[in-house]
Amino acid sequence: MNLYIKTRNILIPTDAIKKLLLLIFLCFTSQAFAQGERGIDFIRGTFENAQKLAKQNGKLVFISYENYGGNSRWMNQNVFPTSEVGAFFNENFVSLKINSESLRDKSANSEFKYYGASSAYFFFTADGELIYKSHFASNPKELLADANRAIKVNENFLSFEYLDKMFSKGEQSPEMFYLYSLRRLQVAHTGSNKEREKSIKELDKAIRGYVLGLDKKSLGSEQNMLLLCEYLYQTNKTSDDELFKILVSNSENVKGFNEENANGIRQRVSRIIDRSFNQAMLNKNEDLMNSAVAAIAPFWYERSTPLYNKEMLTTSYKIEFYEITKDWENYSKGITAYLNYIDAIDTEVLTNQSVAEFKKYEDKSKFTAEEWAMLRDDIFSGYNEEVAYQLRLYGWRFAQNITDKEQLKLPLKWLNKSLRISENPIAMKTYSQLLYKVGREEEAKKYAEDAVKVAKGQVIARDFREEDSKSQ
Repeated sequence: MNLYIKTRNILIPTDAIKKLLLLIFLCFTSQAFAQGERGIDFIRGTFENAQKLAKQNGKLVFISYENYGGNSRWMNQNVFPTSEVGAFFNENFVSLKINSESLRDKSANSEFKYYGASSAYFFFTADGELIYKSHFASNPKELLADANRAIKVNENFLSFEYLDKMFSKGEQSPEMFYLYSLRRLQVAHTGSNKEREKSIKELDKAIRGYVLGLDKKSLGSEQNMLLLCEYLYQTNKTSDDELFKILVSNSENVKGFNEENANGIRQRVSRIIDRSFNQAMLNKNEDLMNSAVAAIAPFWYERSTPLYNKEMLTTSYKIEFYEITKDWENYSKGITAYLNYIDAIDTEVLTNQSVAEFKKYEDKSKFTAEEWAMLRDDIFSGYNEEVAYQLRLYGWRFAQNITDKEQLKLPLKWLNKSLRISENPIAMKTYSQLLYKVGREEEAKKYAEDAVKVAKGQVIARDFREEDSKSQ
């Protein structure tokens, strides 16, 4: 689960891997050019035009609601032009682009208002009712899966008008409530701000009454967990909400859900956590911060590594919060625990583990002995650089906010190890400032001068072992 990790270890490919990737790329691109790709035929006009054409041709409507950002550009360049996507969409959809930052598009489609959709895509019936939407950039395979889902939903589509009428007449079974609530959530993101607020207020009352009336077994069902998560996500709730706490208490059930639904819940929870943490930072609300980070572990899904795990993520969130709130005691404890963990990492062991993983595909890679050696060197270098970066970054942050001379021996130790790995001029400058703070002025002056030399490309070879013993 991608829970907005602040740092992630990225291994730099070797020349051999780069060559392999280039070969694969050339194979695919040459095949694509040979076929003569034809992507999605987007019409010119308005949403109303698209609906009319869809009715005439028995199709659905696809809207790429975009902006000038990276996600929109990426899909325009890498997804919409592909032949597979084009063939499917041209057969089943009338497709239209609406740019939310274009004055012309906004004027022509003034009634098309979907809040929180600065970059997204939508599937509609020919009557203009929303079937499905996504706020994420998708590759061709993912987009086609969403398109097929929209077609399948449309086969048994119930309009909001119909559901509203049935619900008002007293048809309020769990199944009906689920369908009706999802449709209300979609409708809640259309119309004016006043209409939207009214719709959400009405839905809030209904969903809370429904959820709080369920027994534990019913509450943990896939259908009700999906409804609850979607509601919290779409209505901008935070982790201190009573319903979010109920969602977290039933998180274990997600492991048994359909994979697509489970991933959807985890994605939305990660965004609720992020939203909550930002709100906590803004209002300096420690209770909200704690409730946000407490939800990381229950929904954690991806494989942990020494440089990527839920404990480190939780700690990094707390360090940021304590820095903003100037709680220096907890700030100092957090960074000390974090960097002592980083300092203890054995990059040699990690490298051997990573190479062993690559070796599983040895028959496919067919690397020479020299290429395997290059791969190992790059992996080892990558792990060391990540360790050096963490020690450098958090050592600097510690030194900027802590003034106690005894405590400043800790960042001296961390930065010293970082410099043994890589003579980074920024780390050298920070190290120099720290030496001044603890009264080692002559050494500080030398490191300041050396930092300038390194920045200018003049290599300095130094044995840091003596410095390390002084910093202990």
